[in-house]
Amino acid sequence: MMKGYKITDNERSKKYGVGSNSLQMLKNKAKLKFSIKDLRIYLAADGCEVTDEDYFSTLEPQTLFIVAGPETIITTESEFQFEQLKERSPLLRVADIVHDFMEQQPDKFLKMILDYEKLKKPLLDYSKTHLSLKSEHSEWFLGLEEKCHTKEEALARRAQDRVRSYYYKTKDELTRNVTYRQNIRARRLIDAILEKFRYLLIGCDYFSMIFNRECKSKHEFLQKHLDDETDARRVVPCKKLKQIIKNYTIRNQILDEWTVSLCSNLGDFYCQGPFSENTNNCSLKHTINPYASRENLILFQVWNLDHQIELSRTILPSLLDNIRTLISGPKRLCDLHKRQLVDVSVLEYFLEIFSLKNLKLVHIVCHEKVQRANKSNGRLLCEQCHEYQIVKELMDAQLDKEAPTY
Repeated sequence: MMKGYKITDNERSKKYGVGSNSLQMLKNKAKLKFSIKDLRIYLAADGCEVTDEDYFSTLEPQTLFIVAGPETIITTESEFQFEQLKERSPLLRVADIVHDFMEQQPDKFLKMILDYEKLKKPLLDYSKTHLSLKSEHSEWFLGLEEKCHTKEEALARRAQDRVRSYYYKTKDELTRNVTYRQNIRARRLIDAILEKFRYLLIGCDYFSMIFNRECKSKHEFLQKHLDDETDARRVVPCKKLKQIIKNYTIRNQILDEWTVSLCSNLGDFYCQGPFSENTNNCSLKHTINPYASRENLILFQVWNLDHQIELSRTILPSLLDNIRTLISGPKRLCDLHKRQLVDVSVLEYFLEIFSLKNLKLVHIVCHEKVQRANKSNGRLLCEQCHEYQIVKELMDAQLDKEAPTY
């Protein structure tokens, strides 16, 4: 039966609606629209290549496909929309400009930040800090997405954007690696790992709660700073898929310790101090409340989430080393269960890349960009390892017909 689909290229230069009753027909029509050598068909939702006619027949009408060559790094629809948002959003563009300036003239930038804080902090009006709605504090929302109606929603999106950037960086470095490009087993394994990362991120709503003052669960380092403040009033609703996976993560308590907020109920954030001090205390007592004013919200962009175990220098090389061992080395057995190793410790790598297990919020002055000696805890697993079973069940959770719907 003929169905209608949409096709576009990886750059989204053009989009076409086409009718097709098979994957081969879709490919043939795509070749007439796009001059791409060795054209392949990918799902825009997650970048998965579609090669099987039976699988193609299960896809819904109006599904969007990306047509590209076999070596193309697919930009998924969510990634593309995020980049478009950066182009449209004045604050996100400012963040890129600030980042470039930080890299090129770090000493000058730090002096400017410190001078600004000394000058402006005593003069800022904190009388509207407790307000939440756009109608109550409209100037705070200047330049933000129109769909954000509360400060809590806006800060939750900020947290999600930072975590998404770690996902995009991870995906980019893994898929551009020569191992991914030259070994089909490595490619399948890395694609599977990225998919598991994505589902774990869905399960915790991309850690939206870390900047959200309405989150009732607070990071343990906050205890000495907390005072008596008003309780939370609103929560951001979850979609069906998020809820199904979230239910699973809550039921198994695999992310509870790290799905916490870094700020007080009023919205105060405290610097956790530089890496070299090996504590959660800042001797300079840096603090900021981005809920208080638009100026503080902009300044909060230069507070960093610092990977204690470094992402590019340590975590991703460790992950790639384990992948190479799994696909090319002699059959190895798990030290604990004496069973054949079949996967990497996805959950451990996930926590090191995306969660507060390995991330510290620090003022830019306390962000030490030095090479560190600590190592990743990622390892190889067999099917009897508890972590392997937890992640496998999570991937199956979306198919559970008895999962609650909301």
